Amino acid sequence: MQVLKSIACVVGSYALSIVLVLLTDPLLHALFPNGYVADKPVATPLLIVSTALFVVIAVFCAWVCARTAPGRASMHVLWFFILGEVLGLATTIPNWGKMPSWYFISWLVLWIPAVWAGYKLARR
Repeated sequence: MQVLKSIACVVGSYALSIVLVLLTDPLLHALFPNGYVADKPVATPLLIVSTALFVVIAVFCAWVCARTAPGRASMHVLWFFILGEVLGLATTIPNWGKMPSWYFISWLVLWIPAVWAGYKLARR
Protein backbone atom coordinates (compact mmCIF):
# COMPACT_ATOMS: atom_id res chain seq x y z
CA MET A 1 0.00 0.00 0.00
CA GLN A 2 2.92 2.34 0.75
CA VAL A 3 4.19 1.89 -2.81
CA LEU A 4 0.83 2.92 -4.27
CA LYS A 5 0.79 6.03 -2.08
CA SER A 6 4.29 6.90 -3.24
CA ILE A 7 3.38 6.45 -6.90
CA ALA A 8 0.21 8.49 -6.43
CA CYS A 9 2.21 11.27 -4.76
CA VAL A 10 4.77 11.53 -7.56
CA VAL A 11 2.45 10.98 -10.53
CA GLY A 12 -0.29 13.13 -9.00
CA SER A 13 2.12 16.01 -8.41
CA TYR A 14 3.39 15.76 -11.96
CA ALA A 15 -0.16 15.56 -13.37
CA LEU A 16 -0.98 18.69 -11.35
CA SER A 17 1.95 20.47 -13.00
CA ILE A 18 0.67 19.52 -16.46
CA VAL A 19 -2.85 20.73 -15.66
CA LEU A 20 -1.59 24.01 -14.24
CA VAL A 21 0.67 24.65 -17.25
CA LEU A 22 -2.27 24.00 -19.57
CA LEU A 23 -4.43 26.36 -17.52
CA THR A 24 -1.95 29.19 -18.16
CA ASP A 25 -2.94 29.28 -21.84
CA PRO A 26 -6.06 31.43 -21.31
CA LEU A 27 -3.99 33.88 -19.24
CA LEU A 28 -1.32 34.04 -21.94
CA HIS A 29 -3.98 34.57 -24.61
CA ALA A 30 -5.43 37.43 -22.56
CA LEU A 31 -2.02 39.03 -21.97
CA PHE A 32 -0.86 38.54 -25.56
CA PRO A 33 -3.96 38.55 -27.80
CA ASN A 34 -1.86 38.46 -30.98
CA GLY A 35 0.78 36.13 -29.55
CA TYR A 36 -0.43 32.98 -31.26
CA VAL A 37 -0.93 33.81 -34.93
CA ALA A 38 -0.89 31.07 -37.54
CA ASP A 39 2.23 31.00 -39.75
CA LYS A 40 4.03 33.54 -37.55
CA PRO A 41 6.61 32.88 -34.86
CA VAL A 42 5.36 33.10 -31.29
CA ALA A 43 6.30 36.40 -29.66
CA THR A 44 9.37 36.24 -27.43
CA PRO A 45 7.73 38.13 -24.52
CA LEU A 46 4.94 35.53 -24.49
CA LEU A 47 7.50 32.73 -24.30
CA ILE A 48 9.35 34.49 -21.46
CA VAL A 49 6.16 34.92 -19.42
CA SER A 50 5.21 31.31 -20.17
CA THR A 51 8.60 30.16 -18.90
CA ALA A 52 8.28 32.26 -15.74
CA LEU A 53 4.85 30.76 -15.03
CA PHE A 54 6.31 27.29 -15.63
CA VAL A 55 8.98 27.90 -12.99
CA VAL A 56 6.40 29.01 -10.43
CA ILE A 57 4.28 25.94 -11.19
CA ALA A 58 7.30 23.62 -10.95
CA VAL A 59 8.25 25.04 -7.54
CA PHE A 60 4.68 24.67 -6.30
CA CYS A 61 4.26 21.10 -7.57
CA ALA A 62 7.61 19.99 -6.14
CA TRP A 63 6.47 21.49 -2.83
CA VAL A 64 3.19 19.54 -3.08
CA CYS A 65 5.12 16.35 -3.85
CA ALA A 66 7.39 16.82 -0.83
CA ARG A 67 4.51 17.70 1.50
CA THR A 68 2.32 14.78 0.45
CA ALA A 69 5.10 12.18 0.37
CA PRO A 70 4.19 9.23 2.59
CA GLY A 71 7.86 8.51 3.34
CA ARG A 72 11.15 10.24 2.67
CA ALA A 73 10.29 13.42 0.81
CA SER A 74 13.70 13.57 -0.85
CA MET A 75 13.17 10.30 -2.71
CA HIS A 76 9.69 11.30 -3.87
CA VAL A 77 10.93 14.66 -5.13
CA LEU A 78 13.85 12.93 -6.87
CA TRP A 79 11.41 10.68 -8.75
CA PHE A 80 9.20 13.72 -9.49
CA PHE A 81 12.30 15.42 -10.94
CA ILE A 82 13.28 12.38 -13.02
CA LEU A 83 9.73 11.97 -14.34
CA GLY A 84 9.66 15.63 -15.34
CA GLU A 85 13.00 15.52 -17.13
CA VAL A 86 12.19 12.30 -19.01
CA LEU A 87 8.76 13.47 -20.11
CA GLY A 88 10.16 16.94 -20.86
CA LEU A 89 12.68 15.37 -23.23
CA ALA A 90 9.97 13.17 -24.73
CA THR A 91 7.94 16.30 -25.44
CA THR A 92 10.86 18.37 -26.69
CA ILE A 93 12.18 15.92 -29.27
CA PRO A 94 9.06 15.71 -31.49
CA ASN A 95 8.36 19.45 -31.12
CA TRP A 96 11.89 20.63 -31.90
CA GLY A 97 11.77 23.37 -34.52
CA LYS A 98 8.19 24.42 -33.78
CA MET A 99 9.38 27.00 -31.23
CA PRO A 100 12.74 28.68 -30.63
CA SER A 101 15.23 26.16 -29.26
CA TRP A 102 15.98 28.30 -26.19
CA TYR A 103 12.37 27.82 -25.07
CA PHE A 104 12.58 24.03 -24.80
CA ILE A 105 16.10 24.07 -23.37
CA SER A 106 15.15 26.65 -20.74
CA TRP A 107 12.26 24.51 -19.51
CA LEU A 108 14.52 21.48 -19.17
CA VAL A 109 17.25 23.46 -17.42
CA LEU A 110 14.97 25.52 -15.17
CA TRP A 111 13.15 22.38 -14.02
CA ILE A 112 16.25 21.51 -11.96
CA PRO A 113 16.43 24.57 -9.67
CA ALA A 114 12.64 24.89 -9.56
CA VAL A 115 12.18 21.37 -8.20
CA TRP A 116 15.04 21.88 -5.75
CA ALA A 117 13.47 25.14 -4.53
CA GLY A 118 10.08 23.47 -4.06
CA TYR A 119 11.72 20.70 -2.05
CA LYS A 120 13.63 23.17 0.11
CA LEU A 121 10.50 25.24 0.76
CA ALA A 122 8.63 22.14 1.89
CA ARG A 123 11.29 21.29 4.46
CA ARG A 124 10.75 24.51 6.45
